[in-house]
Amino acid sequence: MNLTAQEIIFSQNKVAYKRDEQSYKKLFLHFHPLLYRFSYNICKDKSMSEDVVSDVFMKLWLMEARLASVQDLRLFLMASIKNATLTSISANKHNYSVDMDEKYDSLLSDNAPNPEQQCIFSEAVKRVNLIVASLPTKCQMVFRLIKEERMTYKEVSNIMNISQNTIETHMRIALKKIRSELRSV
Repeated sequence: MNLTAQEIIFSQNKVAYKRDEQSYKKLFLHFHPLLYRFSYNICKDKSMSEDVVSDVFMKLWLMEARLASVQDLRLFLMASIKNATLTSISANKHNYSVDMDEKYDSLLSDNAPNPEQQCIFSEAVKRVNLIVASLPTKCQMVFRLIKEERMTYKEVSNIMNISQNTIETHMRIALKKIRSELRSV
């Protein structure tokens, strides 16, 4: 479900002041895919990601009238997901693994017209994913938010509570490492 900025604010206020469950459901359906992907990119655990998203949305419901004072709900939710996921990781100390095949199966089947191109594309995606996964945690988060979630440097700065200069530094490090690793192949 895609909502416009005005529909998000309208639903946000209906949840805050009228405790409207339909508006809450609209917000949940609109933000869930983004928030789940973001949490999963941090922890690599489906169950934990689902739990984190559910917990954050429960806290959103419990905010009541304070929810209306949130200026940018998307940034607020992204910051909440980041914090909740990192807290959950440290509390559970899971051993996380990357399931890249699952992530790109549908992408491969739609974008590669023949088996050879599909194989080349698959290997390139796996290689880049491994490189990104080897980056330091904050660097990896910055890269994923900007490149995969298409956020601006300012939005990422607000979510992660670090300066835009630091965001730029993380991106430079990530891109330099990716270029260098791909050249060595």
